[in-house]
Amino acid sequence: METQEKMEREVSLAELFWNIIFGWRQLVCFGIIFAVLLCGMKYFLDMRGNQSDQNISAEELEEELPEDEMEQVTNARNIKARAEEYEKYLETSALMQIDPYAKRVLELQYYVDSAYTFNYTQETRNDYTNNLMNLYYNYIVGGEMSRNIIKAAKLSVDLADISELWSVSLVGTSISIKFTCPEEQKMDAISDSIKEQLSRKETEFQAIGTHTLNLLGESQNVIADTGLADRKNTISNNIASLNTQLSNLKANMSEQQISLLDSDEESEKEEENVQPTITKPRISLKYLIVGGVLGVFLVCAWIACKMVFTVKLQSPEEIRTLYGIRLLGEISVSDRKKRFLSVIDEKLRALKNRRRKSLAAEQQIKIVSANIALTCKQRNADCVFVTGSEYEKVDPKILGMLKEELVSQHIQVKEGENIFYDTNSLKRSAEIGNILFIEQKGQSIYDEIYNEVNLAKEQNNSILGIIVLV
Repeated sequence: METQEKMEREVSLAELFWNIIFGWRQLVCFGIIFAVLLCGMKYFLDMRGNQSDQNISAEELEEELPEDEMEQVTNARNIKARAEEYEKYLETSALMQIDPYAKRVLELQYYVDSAYTFNYTQETRNDYTNNLMNLYYNYIVGGEMSRNIIKAAKLSVDLADISELWSVSLVGTSISIKFTCPEEQKMDAISDSIKEQLSRKETEFQAIGTHTLNLLGESQNVIADTGLADRKNTISNNIASLNTQLSNLKANMSEQQISLLDSDEESEKEEENVQPTITKPRISLKYLIVGGVLGVFLVCAWIACKMVFTVKLQSPEEIRTLYGIRLLGEISVSDRKKRFLSVIDEKLRALKNRRRKSLAAEQQIKIVSANIALTCKQRNADCVFVTGSEYEKVDPKILGMLKEELVSQHIQVKEGENIFYDTNSLKRSAEIGNILFIEQKGQSIYDEIYNEVNLAKEQNNSILGIIVLV
């Protein structure tokens, strides 16, 4: 009998696809691991880069700069500080927020009528009228009246801003009060607060001298204040001029000088509890996705390489294609080891075998036994020798059921280990003459099957076929 020559094994793309699908646990695990690793590595590198940038302190930069270059930086700092002061004042001052061509003004005119008289024939006392006028003036422009107005009218300005809204002038015994109202709907409340406070002070100031504070007139007007418009334009021009000077200075500066100026900005923002311009490291969704895809790809490549370069039996059909021996049947071996989420494996297996009828192991054994019995009848054989390259690893329960079924069909069963390595098994197989091989998917090695099949043919034994446990 001719020996079997080795043939090149073809890889089934469908089988490769299902092997990848059944490796879903590895796909998920390695996808998560590589996503975390890649994203963590990027985060670590960004963190280390930021730390190295921050380690270069402003003091070190200043020490490295020559005196003339440091003088340029100092001038630039001063110009920048002045420009920022102007900008801050223009943005935050209540007066600067008012439209100079639609300025709302509350005007009150008061007259102080003192009871002072001058008599040459009697003893006289000093005129207290000027003192009264100064007291009223100081009270109006002082902080007490401003605080009371803010509280009474519920203005959204602070004490520093409201001081710019007052305009008080004294002419003889007349007091002219002008108040720029930042909110039109609160002009009446401001007027009532001023009149109420001055009325109360009139009573208190009687201790200085008897007098009467008379309200001569009150008006609410909208005027165009060209002085305020000129003031705003002047401030804007000053800012533009300072920024131009700063740009000219920076154009002639080195990178170190500019870095020193930038570090000043970052220090100011940190003091104001504002996030600095340097972006803090953060978890990148892009690197999470790339890491996950890389992990999945590596698992797929590993499964493909295992399937291509494996030395173990991958499919029952390879018995026919590689060895040219009859495949008597397949017997499914239940996986005793319960794996995590095994229900998913069952669903996938059902999807893979959706075009095949599902038979229990007992039914499969009966079909295989009937096939063996028919083959023995055709060859006038009543005894078979059962072996395999990995026979000692075959499930004893499956072997027991198979032998019982064959015995029930009047076929004697003898068994032994791999005939290529065990001399007793080789002698017994030669004596019986009819050999039945049992191999296992994922366990039996291609070369071992070649060796035992060729050895059986060299001994002129009759090979009934091969059963594959899947």
